[in-house]
Amino acid sequence: MIIENESLSGKIILEVGSGRGDTSRQLVGLLAGKPEAKLIITDVTDRFFGQLQNEFQSAGLQIQYVCTGALELQGIFAGSIDYLVCNYTLCAVNSQAGLAALALRRFWEVLKPGGKLFVEEEFPVSRQDTVLQEVWAEKWRILKSVMILSGQFPYNEIAPETLEALCRMAGFTNVEWMSHTGTYHPPDALDFFQKRLDNLLEGISVESLRLGFAEMAANLRDKSVWAGGMEIPFYRLVAQKTAT
Repeated sequence: MIIENESLSGKIILEVGSGRGDTSRQLVGLLAGKPEAKLIITDVTDRFFGQLQNEFQSAGLQIQYVCTGALELQGIFAGSIDYLVCNYTLCAVNSQAGLAALALRRFWEVLKPGGKLFVEEEFPVSRQDTVLQEVWAEKWRILKSVMILSGQFPYNEIAPETLEALCRMAGFTNVEWMSHTGTYHPPDALDFFQKRLDNLLEGISVESLRLGFAEMAANLRDKSVWAGGMEIPFYRLVAQKTAT
């Protein structure tokens, strides 16, 4: 996480889209020994807030939990945040085309002059540079297809070049990004995918479709074992609100 290179003492850090708390845990770890810093954790649902509160209660940190969406950031005042972290959330916001651009403008508003935005996102699934990345891309094609058939909006990843341009349009400067990869190995490379698929298939009433997607998932698991796992191409982007 790029924010680890920043001075965090006395800073206010806002996380947008905490989900199950993977990034929250990283931030709490980085803030250890800095009780004067403050972490604001937000998500569109408070489903996991209780679990995270119990987990972090002995961290000795100032942590506030706010149930709000990325476009609203209710209760977050303009010009009040030093660092804003948004990992794997813009793709969900952008499931309805155009909303990511509106969210970026709201991010700009809540940051202090000189404050920084940190984003981590997967590449669009059109990118497949290795066999391991083919497994990743096929995983998403299956999930997105089931999401559409069950009446949901599928996640819509943003290419880093596009996100860079959107950040500049929102008012950010000094926008930079760098590509990375993460590798997951069998036998658990697709465990989370399978759990998500099983939940989504409950919304499909046509049995033949459910069976077809289950067969596709089984074939993908076999391919993952043959290939040696799954590789996820992702990028990290940093942008700054110009100091006045």
